[in-house]
Amino acid sequence: MTPTVGLITLVGITLVWGTSFVVVKNALDTIPVPLLLALRFSVAAACFAFVRFDRRAVLPALWLGLMGFAGFATQTIGLSVTTASKAAFITGLSVILTPLVAAAWRRRWVPARAYVAAALATGGLALLTVGDSGWSGVNVGDVWVLGTAVAYAFYIVYLGEVAGGSRAFALAGLQLLPMALLAWGWAWPQRAALVDVPLVTYAAIAYLAVLSTALVSVLQTYAQRVVSAPLTALVFVLEPVFAAAFAAWLLGERLGPAGWAGGVVVVVAMIVSEVRFPVRRGRAGDRAAARRI
Repeated sequence: MTPTVGLITLVGITLVWGTSFVVVKNALDTIPVPLLLALRFSVAAACFAFVRFDRRAVLPALWLGLMGFAGFATQTIGLSVTTASKAAFITGLSVILTPLVAAAWRRRWVPARAYVAAALATGGLALLTVGDSGWSGVNVGDVWVLGTAVAYAFYIVYLGEVAGGSRAFALAGLQLLPMALLAWGWAWPQRAALVDVPLVTYAAIAYLAVLSTALVSVLQTYAQRVVSAPLTALVFVLEPVFAAAFAAWLLGERLGPAGWAGGVVVVVAMIVSEVRFPVRRGRAGDRAAARRI
C-alpha cells in the first residue's frame, strides 16, 4: 500500500465511522441498546475466527474489551437520547483527553498544547450542549457520550502500551469476545425482543459489525503502516464533521448557530491537540529533543 492509497483509505475509514452514528441512531428505534451491542460484537468477533490464537494477547484483550465495551455502551445509550451530531462531536473529545490520560499514566510532562486544547474543548462542549436553547438543551445522553470520550481515551493509551506485545489481528479479535459476553449478559433478559426486530435493522447491525468494526480494523492496521501518526490523527478529526453531515442529510438533524460554533471549536481543539509546533532550541536544546507526549 502506497502512502497516497493509505491516506485515501484512512479518509474512507473516517467516513464509515461518521455514518455509524446515523446507523446506530436509526437502529435504536427498533432494537434495545444491549441487544444491538450483543449482536454487533458477536458478528464482529466471528469475522476474526480465521485468526490464529496468540496467548500473549489474552490479558491485554481482556482489559481492552472492558474499556471498549464501556465506550460503545455509553455511546449507544447516549445516542438513544441525544442527537447523532452532538454525540459525534462529544466523542471527538477523546482526542483531547488522550494526551492528558497518557501523561498521567506515564507520569510525564504534559505539553502546553494539551492544556490549550482542553480549554478550547471545554468551551466548545459548552456551546455544543447548551446550544441556542440554554441549559434546557443539555440532556442525559450528552453526559453518557462524555463518558464515551473518557473510556476511548483510556482505551487508546492502553492500546499503545500493549499493541507491540502480540499479533495485531489476534488482539483485535480477542478483545471482541469479552465485549460480546458482557453485552449478552446485559441483553439476555430482553432476548425475546429479537423476533420483533425488522430485517433492515439486522442489515444495519451487519454493516456496523462487518464494515464499521471488523473490516475497518484490518484496513487501519495496513494504512497506518504507511501514513504517519500525526497525519492519521488529523484525518480522524473529520469523523464528527462527516457524522454531522450525514445526520443532517439522512436524519434531518439541525444544529443551531451555537451548536455549530461549538462543533467548530471542538474540531479546532482536536487539531491543536495533535499538531506539534516546532520548538526553538538553544545550544543545549540542539543536543536533546524537547520532551513530548
